[in-house]
Amino acid sequence: MELLTNKSKVAEVLQVSLGYGEKEFEVFIREAQDFDLKPLLDESFYFDLISNKNDEGQWQLLLEGGAYEYKGNTGYFRGFQDVLAYFVYARFILKCNYVSTSHGFTIKKTNYSEPVSLEERKNLYYKYQKEAHILLNDVERFIERNLEDYPSYGREVKGKPENACLKSYIIK
Repeated sequence: MELLTNKSKVAEVLQVSLGYGEKEFEVFIREAQDFDLKPLLDESFYFDLISNKNDEGQWQLLLEGGAYEYKGNTGYFRGFQDVLAYFVYARFILKCNYVSTSHGFTIKKTNYSEPVSLEERKNLYYKYQKEAHILLNDVERFIERNLEDYPSYGREVKGKPENACLKSYIIK
């Protein structure tokens, strides 16, 4: 499965440890894409997004975000890559310092640092999940204002009106 972002794109938005290699970090990206983003999108729209990720123009704008004109005004949104960055970061915070060893899972601890508690990590996880959903609402607004550019958007989603494509939840 093609990934919609990479570690350096996430690091442009949020602070990511240099100690994590690209391959190790891709686990968090893949999880966020498969378990956080994909369930919020209509399947055909999601696959169009993956298929068109390297296309210039409107699909690139959808991924990267930017400015657009609507009813004589200029609107701005941050794009699916930033939405995904927040989902990735939430997962990274929750799971990054667990290391699988032959004796079970461990958490790195040194004389100069102490891991953040599970409770604090959970709070940060929910904070970044909530922020991802806020950005996702902006993306949805952009798509709805430019429906002609995204023909697969608007197919029926279970329990939603025919023209609804994104399923967004606010986590409190």
